[in-house]
Amino acid sequence: MKESAYKGIVFIFGLLLLGVVALWLYSRYSEIRTAAIERKKAETAAYIKSRVSAMVDPAVFDGGDFIRQRQVFQSFFDTIRSRQLAGIKVWDRNMTVLWSNLGELNGQRFPENHEVRKTLDGEVEFGMGRQNTEHFTGRQFYELSYTYVPISDAKGNIVGVVELYQPTLSLHEEIGSEFKQAALPVGAFMFIGYGTLVLLLHMFMAPKNLGVGENPI
Repeated sequence: MKESAYKGIVFIFGLLLLGVVALWLYSRYSEIRTAAIERKKAETAAYIKSRVSAMVDPAVFDGGDFIRQRQVFQSFFDTIRSRQLAGIKVWDRNMTVLWSNLGELNGQRFPENHEVRKTLDGEVEFGMGRQNTEHFTGRQFYELSYTYVPISDAKGNIVGVVELYQPTLSLHEEIGSEFKQAALPVGAFMFIGYGTLVLLLHMFMAPKNLGVGENPI
């Protein structure tokens, strides 16, 4: 076989192998990212529900006593505050912010907030994005996750929503760590497999050495 044809076959097989591995890695990364986000969403929702249940009377969400509401939610925020908590908003069923650590939002109504509306129907909403969070973190731009958690009373009626902002660094580190564990073995397999392929093609398709005194036909 001519050397150019041999190199062409090796190149084509290499591209096919690279394409298959790249598709698998993309699919695996998507699965890992989705699973990590779902875990984060579930853990955050469970934590907030348990803390609200222990510290906040559901009647406060619809009490109309703004001074008491702010005292209760300020105390709640002080209790759960940590490096993993950048900010919080507490909503009632009228789409009004009852309390936030951003004081200027208190008492404002946002009827077009689709995430709050879905959460009032019982869903936990989650997302991530870069936001202007200077008041939250002291940094002008920072990527945060936001989780909307429905809060229910003893009868199961949803009385309000707690919206939580958290830094995403630990979430990205978790995703990256799991992806590396999946990708490194595949990368090693790809390297070894391609090397083996090149060696086999060279053995079976490379021109044979002619013996001394023999003439090619």
